Amino acid sequence: MDVPEKSKIVEDGYNQIADIYHSLRLAKKDLNYQYFDNLFHFFPESGKVLDLGCGGGQPLTAYFADKGFDVTGVDLSREMIEIAKTQIPQGRFFVSDMVECQFTGEEFDVIVSAFAIIHVPQERQLILFKKIFEWLKKNGTAYLVLANQDVKEWREDFYGVEMYWSHFGKQKYQELIDEVGFELIWDEVENLPNGEVFYNVILKKE
Repeated sequence: MDVPEKSKIVEDGYNQIADIYHSLRLAKKDLNYQYFDNLFHFFPESGKVLDLGCGGGQPLTAYFADKGFDVTGVDLSREMIEIAKTQIPQGRFFVSDMVECQFTGEEFDVIVSAFAIIHVPQERQLILFKKIFEWLKKNGTAYLVLANQDVKEWREDFYGVEMYWSHFGKQKYQELIDEVGFELIWDEVENLPNGEVFYNVILKKE
């Protein structure tokens, strides 16, 4: 299966479950906002934010928009993007593969991505990390929710649709972070009640 086929599985899947997925994210809004309030001291008080794999805007795009940031969101799913436009009318939103995005160098103060890089094929993740580094301004900050298990690729049912995942584990992600030139300023291994485990990081571009 080539990269376009893998991306099509993700795109079609989220197009079909957009309303369900957004409602699940919305139900956790207060909990997520409390979580980010505890991390907000790592970020600037204002600026431009890019959310890669923004979905319907919850939780990250909406959180930073509520804080007064200028927000931009990118997602493969046109249905998710339509929800985001409705939820956050002041934002800029684009339907795009995050690896294929075209932004100018040092355009954003903050780049975030939650539960989205896990859908990017392993062989494209170093390219993506380099682009995130390029798009961040000097002293910019990135918050990324990554996986904590090395699995080249797998597919299974996800809320009634087929979904595709591909990811590394903590050690490999730390190697990618070092290779690209980021400073790792905070991390955690997050164990969710459903048994899923994620590796969350905050990175600095010096």
